[in-house]
Amino acid sequence: MLSRVPSILLLLGVLAFLGGSLQAQTQLDPARAATATQTGTLGQSTGDQPEGLEDENSFANRSPGDSDLGQQLLLKPRVNPNSFKFWLDSSYYWTDNAANQATQKAQDYFLATGVNLGWQQRLAGRYYGDAYLGQHWFRYDSMHQLNYENAEASLGMLAILPELKNSVFHLHYYYQRITRQFSDPTYEAHNIRVGLQKTFLIDRMNSINAGISSSFGVSAAPSRLQRHEHSLQLGHSLKFSSKWVLSTNYRLAYYDYFNFGGRADWFQIMGSTLTYKVCKNFEVSAGYYFTVNNSNNSFFDYQSQLGGLNLMAKIQF
Repeated sequence: MLSRVPSILLLLGVLAFLGGSLQAQTQLDPARAATATQTGTLGQSTGDQPEGLEDENSFANRSPGDSDLGQQLLLKPRVNPNSFKFWLDSSYYWTDNAANQATQKAQDYFLATGVNLGWQQRLAGRYYGDAYLGQHWFRYDSMHQLNYENAEASLGMLAILPELKNSVFHLHYYYQRITRQFSDPTYEAHNIRVGLQKTFLIDRMNSINAGISSSFGVSAAPSRLQRHEHSLQLGHSLKFSSKWVLSTNYRLAYYDYFNFGGRADWFQIMGSTLTYKVCKNFEVSAGYYFTVNNSNNSFFDYQSQLGGLNLMAKIQF
């Protein structure tokens, strides 16, 4: 009986903090809500491989000789004079569990709009500098109490590892700040992120990407939300043409909340996104994702669905 006392006290503290069950986990930890949308079409995660590297060695156009010679891989130098990329994105999503609750799910629609600036530059040899700044606004149709703003910044480096078949190692400092109606922050976090990513080209149409990463919480406010994260991500890309791409992704993450009464979560998100590249600087995508969160404290268990339409316009300079 005594072993259950800390869990009961923790749950009472959570409920007192929320001030109502409807607000639940999306208000308690909005950073997790942002994570779900970033795994889909909205976010541009730090630690990606150098811009265009996945297409550095592409396949030759189809020819009558393919049956004799097989598919021909073109080796070419990577030339990308544009160090900066600026893009705008706007998404409209539906979710069947806006508050991320175990029971009493509430459907809602929300609009997510953002501005982003990325920088990536070869420093020397295999090493690249990499930086990102982004600000997104989340506005719910009905549950306005869930509205928030999400600011992110990262600075780090990428390294291509020929000894691991050109896998990409990434190391970044990452900062996140979440506010409500531009008031004082409800969440701030400083993290160190490290990981390894590899894209496997199969043929003209298919590629597989895999990655492992860890994020170590340096500090957070409130401190109970400070955590370490360890994740595995797998994805498949099917290019129907130069304009149409179907991406299927799965991510498994472990969240260690070492200041939250021993809370630990296993988080899974899986789904697909169909992207149409209208032109070089504009694309439209539609996606559907399913999320499952299993915690050692059942109060934090939930399942949710997320689907919607995303528009993105970018400029490179």
